[in-house]
Amino acid sequence: MSIKKDKRFESINKDFQKMKSLLYAQFETIENIILSGLESVSKNELENFSKNEKKLDQMELKMSDNIVLTIGLEQPMAGELRQLVSYLRMLGDMERIGDQLNNILHFFQELTPKELPENQKESIHNMYDMSLIMVRKALESYENEDHETAIWTIKNDEVVDDMQRKLISRMLRKSTPPNIAIEDAINILNFGSILNSIERIADNATNIAEASIYYQDGIDLRHSDLPDSNDE
Repeated sequence: MSIKKDKRFESINKDFQKMKSLLYAQFETIENIILSGLESVSKNELENFSKNEKKLDQMELKMSDNIVLTIGLEQPMAGELRQLVSYLRMLGDMERIGDQLNNILHFFQELTPKELPENQKESIHNMYDMSLIMVRKALESYENEDHETAIWTIKNDEVVDDMQRKLISRMLRKSTPPNIAIEDAINILNFGSILNSIERIADNATNIAEASIYYQDGIDLRHSDLPDSNDE
């Protein structure tokens, strides 16, 4: 690479790390809310969460512009071009994950009380934790050029889908007596929305893993089957 091209790639890589750190901070705040309720989180933490959401949006725009300029001005080689295109695809999914985490916060604000019922908390947290693991593994697969971890992430999207279906079914069976109160009905709807947001996070993690495969192998899994893998 030329010195100028090196600096552009270095800048993109550094911003990617910053964006990843912001996203993980958002995950930590939402996990605390899931485990302990919205009122357990300080006003300062919520303000930081809001600031980080805006920073994620700004970072996506900044990186996207930098990537487009790098493609246009630096004439990247084939492997470099795949890396830049993969970054573009991942950035959109990372920003959307941030949006889904923000949605979860919003749905908690609509609950009365502003916490999960004890009989649902563990199951919802397990689903949330699985979606976080998928995001981490998807990003790690890209950074480490780890093909098997990317495939694992894609395959486990079905696990989160199944968890969502079972949880919603159980909530409806246990929480909808004939004379259900309006407040309880609203809570059920918000619980379902929280689960939908978690499921979409897993979907975005799958998209990131597919971008990782594209960078490593040049295969676009949006239009083809999974490559062979020894990982079960």
